[in-house]
Amino acid sequence: ILALGIISLKEASDALILEAESGLSSLAFEAAQLTESRIKTQAVVLQMLANREDFQDMDWEVQQPVLRSQLGVSGFLDIGVVHPDGTTYYSDGSTAQLGDREYVKKALGGEVNVSDLLISKVTNELVLMYAAPIKKGGKVVGALVGRRDGNALSDITADIRFGESGYAYMINKTGTVVAHHNEEMVFDQFNPLEQVAEDSSLTSLAN
Repeated sequence: ILALGIISLKEASDALILEAESGLSSLAFEAAQLTESRIKTQAVVLQMLANREDFQDMDWEVQQPVLRSQLGVSGFLDIGVVHPDGTTYYSDGSTAQLGDREYVKKALGGEVNVSDLLISKVTNELVLMYAAPIKKGGKVVGALVGRRDGNALSDITADIRFGESGYAYMINKTGTVVAHHNEEMVFDQFNPLEQVAEDSSLTSLAN
């Protein structure tokens, strides 16, 4: 009877673990789809703005009023025009040199893309940067960049629950936390893969 009890308990435990893993997998997939959808929507908005004819001549006197008018409806904190040398002019009149940023390089190379979570050179805050090429006659003449609050990813994971105490967080492809209910982990760009060498208690999490 004792042996049968132990076997039954083990089978029940395995079944619960399998069910939990299946549920978590489905939840993660749905959250990933939602995240991708929101990111693509914002990228399309920026691309449509970059495709405007009045942007193609790279005339800042024409571009700035348009950017200002779009801020309230685009969902971006700010939008800027990037010249081929990397000099960026934002709608509020400020400038920045973003030529070394990977998302800018991709946009000037003709690719619509979104940066990883990063610290803004302009505001020193966590942001997501969207970038789209500005083309004239099929040739890239500049780029448009849009800055979004870096907490936008955490807003998505905040709505995801598992059981009574389970919560969701997001990591990028290198293992760095980019969305978490503990904002310090995001701002500090916590990465258990890098820190496990100094803290063995992170082994399970890193794996």
